Amino acid sequence: VALALAVEARDPYSRGHAERVSQLAQKIGELMGMTETNIAALRDAALLHDIGKKGIKYGLLFKSGKLSEEELATIRNHPFVGEKLVSVLKSYSHLRDPIRHHHEYLDGSGYPDGLKEKNISLLTKIIAAANMFDVLQMQRPYRTRLNDTEIKKEMETLVAQNKLDKKTVEC
Repeated sequence: VALALAVEARDPYSRGHAERVSQLAQKIGELMGMTETNIAALRDAALLHDIGKKGIKYGLLFKSGKLSEEELATIRNHPFVGEKLVSVLKSYSHLRDPIRHHHEYLDGSGYPDGLKEKNISLLTKIIAAANMFDVLQMQRPYRTRLNDTEIKKEMETLVAQNKLDKKTVEC
């Protein structure tokens, strides 16, 4: 929790994001009938999913203008950095995959590894959906917060485009 809070302290737009994603991921896991062990992993990985943002230059996370290719590459590197940070903690080794891959899309267009559906774990699919849902309801420097109807439509669009897992989003 302290690590997640350290990331959010740098970015006023994401305060509470990790906790909300964690709670939503846990709820999805419960609705899907997952084991307590997997629900605990969901909760913990979701809390730490953006820990790699700790390594991003101050100010870049809430830049209001368009990002350069170099800036975009830096931000897209945060899942890899997050995995590296938790890899030193042996008791967190089971969280490495969902932290590294929470921005992967089922069609292979995500990052950092361009994984496709069968190579993305269920834990990661759940965190990706919970993360996207929360991001859509947040005010960001580059766009306004979406209302509930717009969020539902966007999530359905992402499912239709084979970006997010349908069963996970339906939960």
